[in-house]
Amino acid sequence: MKQTMKPFLLSAVILLLAGCLGDISNEVDEGRTEYQPNQVDVQTTTNQLANNYYRAAIVDGKYQPSSSASTYYAVNSARNIRALEDGLLRMSQSIFPTDQYFMREGQVIGRETLTSWVGRESETNPEGLNPALPEIESIAEETSELNMEEATLEDGSPANELNEAANLETTTTEVDSQVTDVAPTPVYLSQIMEKNLLVETEEGYSLSGIVIGLAMNSVYEYQDSEGVIHTQEISVGEMRERGRQLANIIVGRLRNSQDLRSVPIAVGIFRNAPNEEIVGGTFLLDGISREGNSVTDWTEINEYRIALPILNPQDGDEQFSYFDNFRQQIVNFFPNLNGIVGEALYINDGLAALHIEIVTQFYQKSEIIALEQHITDVAQSTLPGGIEIEIKITSDVGVEGYVGRPAGATQFESHVFN
Repeated sequence: MKQTMKPFLLSAVILLLAGCLGDISNEVDEGRTEYQPNQVDVQTTTNQLANNYYRAAIVDGKYQPSSSASTYYAVNSARNIRALEDGLLRMSQSIFPTDQYFMREGQVIGRETLTSWVGRESETNPEGLNPALPEIESIAEETSELNMEEATLEDGSPANELNEAANLETTTTEVDSQVTDVAPTPVYLSQIMEKNLLVETEEGYSLSGIVIGLAMNSVYEYQDSEGVIHTQEISVGEMRERGRQLANIIVGRLRNSQDLRSVPIAVGIFRNAPNEEIVGGTFLLDGISREGNSVTDWTEINEYRIALPILNPQDGDEQFSYFDNFRQQIVNFFPNLNGIVGEALYINDGLAALHIEIVTQFYQKSEIIALEQHITDVAQSTLPGGIEIEIKITSDVGVEGYVGRPAGATQFESHVFN
């Protein structure tokens, strides 16, 4: 069921969120690195794997992981995480050329700040970007938080860290499940991902761009006192509107830092795919703030993902015949394969990327080599040209082989893992 918020209540929430603009310039929390180009030793990688890849910025001889890495469990599947980052990189490449900029993982927004921002607004978390719960629901939430704290004390880890990446495919955030008999205001924002762009100057390397992805929930689940799980859909229109509002709030908070007053900040609004979808999410909007406290030049993005093969073909599905032809030729050559599935990304109704997984029961190296050679031949003759293609050969022990081609390339590269 879909909940519609009355206009005056929506305005009140927006005003409350806008009033929570914090000054992060004085904040140094765990996991955050203060970036001052003249005080740290910055190097870059000399090799560039492809023209559409950024060279990495290395600080004090070490690669800096993203502060947001610790909150990735908020996105409900590994497919969503990959789709979020892939789209964020595409957006970045369209604004900050890869031959002029270097990239590092996000270091401007610290780990504790990210955790606070993706939470609900409350007395203990005034900077939360998700709407506050009514008082009666806050009691249930506090009880849930206490239970989580007890679990942390018992085993010495934050709720077992959700068993790290093993649970990424099926885990959603705890805040998505509240016990209430009244439909609560949804948790709209589930994740913030940040990338930084640097340029080389006479004094060293300086921060010259920030790219931020906001992952928005497309569904919200809550539990009533009888234990019944209710699902509330969030429309694309509402995701776009909320995303714009949140982007302006985040940009305003970042602009409170003197060092970030004139740094371009690009923001993309991403739709998380629900758990039942086997493909990742897609971007809905992107925009940029070159100066000032708001994002301008918003552009609506028309992209969608298709799971292949199409199980129940209908009129118009002949556009996916390239995958059926590829699949059939592989199966005819190696009839004992366990399955061939794919995911196609379409942008503006044109195929932009294709990821294929071939599951095999072969284990001998010679078998994998023969299969990979045949895959390369068939891919060259059946799959569309000019797009990014990634084909993984997997078994129950892991990845056995890889065949791939970057966007714009004409020849496939391959590798057998042993």
